[in-house]
This record gives sequence, C-alpha cells and structure tokens, in this order.
Amino acid sequence: MLLNLPKAVKPIGVRFLSGARAACVGVDVYPSHFASLLKECKAILLHMSHLMPDVFVGNALIDAYGKCGLMENAVKVFNMMEFKDVVSWNAMVAGYSQSGNFKAAFELFKNIRKENIPLDVVTWTAIIAGYSQRGCSHEALNVFRQMIFSGSLPNCVTIISVLSACASLGAFSQGMEIHAYSLKNCLLTLDNDFGGEDEDLMVYNALIDMYSKCRSFKAARSIFDDIPLEERNVVTWTVMIGGHAQYGDSNDALKLFVEMISEPYGVAPNAYTISCILMACAHLAAIRIGKQIHAYVLCHHRYDLSAYFVANCLIDMYSKCGDVDTDRHVFDSMSQKSAISWTSMMIGYGMHGRGSEALDIFDKMRKAGFVPDDITFLVVLYACSYCGMVDQGLSYFDSMSADYGLTPRAEHYACAIDLLARFGRLDKAWKTVKDMPMEPTAVVWVALLSACRVHSNVELAEHALNKLVEMNAENDGSYTLISNIYATAGRWKDVARIRHLMKKSGIKKRPGCSWVHGQKGTASFFVGDRSHPLSPQIYALLESLIDRIKAMGYVPETNFALHDVDEEEKNNLLVEHSEKLALAYGLLTTFPGCPIRITKNLRVCGDCHSAFTYISKIVDHEIVVRDPSRFHHFKNEYNHVLRGGAMWIVDQEKGKGKM
Repeated sequence: MLLNLPKAVKPIGVRFLSGARAACVGVDVYPSHFASLLKECKAILLHMSHLMPDVFVGNALIDAYGKCGLMENAVKVFNMMEFKDVVSWNAMVAGYSQSGNFKAAFELFKNIRKENIPLDVVTWTAIIAGYSQRGCSHEALNVFRQMIFSGSLPNCVTIISVLSACASLGAFSQGMEIHAYSLKNCLLTLDNDFGGEDEDLMVYNALIDMYSKCRSFKAARSIFDDIPLEERNVVTWTVMIGGHAQYGDSNDALKLFVEMISEPYGVAPNAYTISCILMACAHLAAIRIGKQIHAYVLCHHRYDLSAYFVANCLIDMYSKCGDVDTDRHVFDSMSQKSAISWTSMMIGYGMHGRGSEALDIFDKMRKAGFVPDDITFLVVLYACSYCGMVDQGLSYFDSMSADYGLTPRAEHYACAIDLLARFGRLDKAWKTVKDMPMEPTAVVWVALLSACRVHSNVELAEHALNKLVEMNAENDGSYTLISNIYATAGRWKDVARIRHLMKKSGIKKRPGCSWVHGQKGTASFFVGDRSHPLSPQIYALLESLIDRIKAMGYVPETNFALHDVDEEEKNNLLVEHSEKLALAYGLLTTFPGCPIRITKNLRVCGDCHSAFTYISKIVDHEIVVRDPSRFHHFKNEYNHVLRGGAMWIVDQEKGKGKM
C-alpha cells in the first residue's frame, strides 16, 4: 500500500516516521526488534527514492541506526542524501561515538572542522568523551577549548567528560578552572541543593574524583561533605573512598567505608567500592579488616566471586598482606580467570619467595590458552629474581623474543641485570647493560647500583650514579645506596661528601620506619625509637633475644651499621633498627601461635634478616616482614616445642608492662 502512494505527496517522510514511532507507543520493543524494524523501513524507503533527499527522514534514520549500532546502514543513508545539514553531520559523529568507533568519529570531526560546519553540544561532547575514554586526555582538553571558543555552551555530560580528562592527567589547575566555569555558567548550584537532579550529583561526583586524583583531598572532601548525607549515592562514596585508597590515606578510606554502610542512610557498596576498600587494606597490610571485607562479600550475594573482578582484588589484597595460601584458595575458587587473575597469582608467589609455584602458575596459564605478554614475562622474571632461579630466569628472558616475538623492554633488562648481579655474576650484568639494544633507562642503572651494594663494587657504583645524575633521575634512594657502599668500604670522607651533596640539592633521606599489627593495635617505630610506652620492655626483650641467639651462632653483621664508630657501638646501633623494635613489640602484644606481620618502608637490612632467622627458631610465631621489594617469611616448624627456651623471656617482659 505504501508503495502505491503518489509521488506528489512530499510530507510522507514525516508521516511515515511519525507513524512508525506511534506504532511503538505502549509496546515493549527490544533493540534487536527495533533494528529489524529499521531495516524494513529502509527497504521501503529505498523503493521510494524520491524521499531520500528529504533531510528530515535521512537525519532521523541516521540517528536511529546510530543508536541501534547499525552504522553501516547509517553510512548508506548519509551517502544517499543529496542535501546534508548540520544535524546530519552531528548525527554521524554521535553514531560513530556511541558505537565505539572513535577513529571514524575523530576523522569525521576533523573533516567537519575543516569545512567550518557548525557543531552542536552533542557532537562536541561525543568527541571529548571519546578522547577521554581512550586515555587521550590532552586531546580532550584541546577539543573542549575549541568548543568554548566556538561559542557553543557545554552541558553537564561535557563537564563530566572533561573533568575525567583532568583527573587522568592530574591537571589540578585546569580542573579548578572547569569547576569555576561550571559555577559561573550555572552548570552547578552554589548551595548544593540538588532537588533530585541526578546531573548535578554526577558533576559533583566527577569533581570529587578529579580533586582526589590530583591529590587535593581537602577540596575533594569539602565537596563530599557539602553533599547532604541522604543525597550521596554509591558513586559519591566510591570516588571518595577510592581517592583515599589510591592516592591518600588508606585509614581514611576504611573510616569512610564504615560510614557508608552505616544507618540511617546506609548505601550498599558495589564491586568498585569493594575493590577500592580492598586496595586500602592491601596498602596498610590490614589483613584482619581485609578478611572482614571478604566475609561481607560472601554474605551479600550481589557480589559474584566466581567472576574475576572482585576476586582479583582479593588475590591482590591477600598477597600484599602476606597470606598467599588464602590467596591461592580464592584463585582456585574462580570459575572464570582473566589474564590479570593469573598474573596476580604469579606476583603473589614471587613476592613471597615461592618461585617454583609462580612458574607452575605460568605453565598452567599457557595451557589454559592465555598467551603471555610483556607484562607476564616481567612478573616471571621478578619471581625468578626474588627466588634465586638464575638459569630459569635467563631462559625465560631469551624465550620472550625467540618463542613469542616479544621485544624485551628496559624493565626486562633491569630484571635480568638484577638476577645476574644478585647471584654473583656482576661482570655479566655489566656486559648486559653495555649490550642493550636501547639506551639504558634509570631503572636499569638503579638495578646495577643495587647490585654494586651487594658486591661492594665502588667503581661501577660511581659510574651508575653518574649516569643517573646525567638523566636527572637521582633520588634519595640512589644517594643512600652509594653512601652505604662508601660506608662499607670505609670511605667516610666520601660518605660525608654525599650527605653534603644531598643537603645542598635539597634531597632528604627517608628515615627507616616499620609498623606492626599487635593485639593492642598498630604501632610504628623509627630507628632508635624510644617514644612508645612499652619501650623499656621492648629494649629489654631485644637484649635478651640477642644474647640467646648469639649463643646459637648469630654473629651481628656490623657492615650494616653505617656509621664511623667502634664495633661495640655498631652492635648497639643494629639493635635499634626499626624492624627489630617492631618485632619485639609484636612478641609482647601478640598471642602465642599467631603470626607477627611487620611492614617496612625500606628494604630489610641483612643483619635484621639474619637475626630474624635465628629468633624464629625460639619463638612460637611465624614472622612475616614486608618491604618494598618482597615478603620475608621466618618460620621454624618445631618452634612449638621451644616454650621452655626463649619464650620465658617474652613472658617475663610481658609481665613487667601494663598490657
């Protein structure tokens, strides 16, 4: 019937589309059904070729096809249109953007700009959002500037997209400018009176996220606190918690999570919230709280632990909290595993010195059909380095290019250098640096400098530091390493020279700090710290333990007391190391049989490692020490029978303090 209409009836396009829309009123139509309907509409319209010049019909079809993801059909309609207006071009850009074909959207956008065709806010926003979502944040900000200069006014969605770009860049100044622009142009209310407007809250959430990622927590928290408690949604809480967990104080993240789920306006966290709070637990090594979050997840069935998103976060948390066995239990319970799941499990085993198990996971990953990439090999090389698996590590390094066609990056070379140097092959490590196909980066020179610390090679260490200085990549860690190398060699004048150079350059050495979770809470200690109320008992216990382990064969490694003093004073300085103080506090405040988990901000010194090995044989605790590079486990399988040994010392010291 439609095909028999007279050609003179020009308004048929309008009536046809209106009729199609009216036919769908009150009818549940799935997108797939609507797409099929559009195909039928197009077939009819193609027979009515006199309708194709009708710009209204063409634009409506392009818009509809774009929203249904049928961009091939949209392109055909666009190309058949004899006349195209601004709406036609805008609809095409929006369609490409909505369907995820940002490359085509960007190309069309460039052509539109060359032809000076006006753009509407939808098109500007589509391009800005496309750039922002693809990580091209500089381009997103540049397009936003073009939009403002063109006289087009952004809407809330535009502002959200451009704030996301600022957040990715950490562009604090630009973010503040956009915040001010939004207030000036009434895109935000000054009094935060949302009145049920979701768009306002979305912009405020984006502002919190931006300020958090720019590490301006005062500004982020000010906006967060101004939002009425009953108006905050799950995104509001999540961006604030995530900001603290990732960039700020993880303790604040934990406090916010408790507030979030508390009555009377308790908000149920989503999977992203859970991932953020697990990240905070990992940063703090707060395994007790992490386990409580795990239990919360299990009790609330909205979180599917068989899926890999939340489970991956649990794997990371347990690894960083020192419980790799529970880590493996979570991993094995997953019905779906992503590449991140496999890699996270390998990282966990590698960090805990269980290299053979890390490589076993690597083999199972390949058998499961996952092809390892450069990140996977980086994890494998780290695992081999941590565990002293030199030959296996070098074999995997060669396998990257030979078997998988992957070109090793500087980070892979740094791992290989660390692997060689750590186990006595410093000459070959230096040859590897010289033979690198690319210019060695800072990470390579730091790896070589660290190796020189182990082997006391002053000349090569000086060369590595000079390279870092040339690259402006030196920091307190680099200067501390060379200073320690000089101290070990007895070159105290050079030690003084390095300290003077650091002071002149404004570089401060980070003081060693360790913290431990005991039954009475978390305590932190610096070197020689005597500020804790239990300090008398802590030092008395350490003195008793050192005497006992000396009788077992422990010899203090005074080369780690990096001061120009006599041997007796060096012995006293070693006792005051922060990790030893943390261990003594843990022994005084932790029930027998419970693990003592210590975290240190710098690498554990060799003497403390040796002392802990002996102490673990005479106390009824597993000792787990986490430093920036790995976990150190100290456990004696038979220490449960040694209660009559050194444990009486611990019991005596516990009795002296007010617990």
